[in-house]
Amino acid sequence: MHIYGRVNLDDLRYFLALARRGRMVAAGERLGVEHTTVSRRVAALEKAVGHRLFERTRTGWTMTGAGRRLLPHAERIEAEAVLAFTAADDESRPVSGLVRLIATDAAGSVLVTPALAPLHARHPGIDLELVTTSALISHHTGQFDVAITLHRPELPRLHARPLGEYALRLYASPGYLRQRAPIRTPDDLAEHEMVWYIESLLDLPELRVFHQVSETATFAFRSSNVFAQLEAVAAAMGVGLLPAFFAEGDPRVVPVLAAELEVTRTFWMIVPTALLNVERVRIVCEHLAAWFEDQEDVLRPR
Repeated sequence: MHIYGRVNLDDLRYFLALARRGRMVAAGERLGVEHTTVSRRVAALEKAVGHRLFERTRTGWTMTGAGRRLLPHAERIEAEAVLAFTAADDESRPVSGLVRLIATDAAGSVLVTPALAPLHARHPGIDLELVTTSALISHHTGQFDVAITLHRPELPRLHARPLGEYALRLYASPGYLRQRAPIRTPDDLAEHEMVWYIESLLDLPELRVFHQVSETATFAFRSSNVFAQLEAVAAAMGVGLLPAFFAEGDPRVVPVLAAELEVTRTFWMIVPTALLNVERVRIVCEHLAAWFEDQEDVLRPR
């Protein structure tokens, strides 16, 4: 018998849920079934295809090589099924379903979250989830529908769309500046303490940029969390290189050498190509693209 005759295509739903959630219980909750049902249906799929699709780890279930190879095909089947039933359904029926977003810590909290409120008001049937991270996003696990990131992947199964540039600028607290030597030129930074990321823990190569500001910086404080960096700068620990879109509006800090020093980076929206025509995903993407375009003066304040 051909393998197609052995596979229950409905088992792919359970495969995708476990691939995206990484845990049997979470996958079951997403599908509205017990975790034992997820386990049984995934096992049936593994038997039908003749390969283990997941292996258990300390943190959950991770796809094997066979699972990763199956994933893009399962996603395409899912996307085509959604399109087929959407076309056959009443056009007046509201769009519904889950869209999981993943974004960098600052962008997710300061830019993406406010954008989702008006989207929810217009499309209350779309369930929105946002995961924030300071790490390099994995593009191989199927754990997101839309990603907002600084890293543009060069993978054919992912579609990348630029959302706009944002500025990183130097900031310090007025109290710090009163106590220390004046900063009139970039060379003056050698006499000051700085606040930045922990370089050894910085996954995003796009943020390894401090050398563009100072080659001889002395660091008073480092953190993997950009919000902790802002708090350190506000507490007069040093001068920090921070995203202007959230530091500019904080009354506890002021710009330093704003006319002389600015680092720019680009936000990218990443979507699996198999999901580009899924209506709920398309609606979220178009809304975010328009939102970021309207935020140009926030991303790079004049």
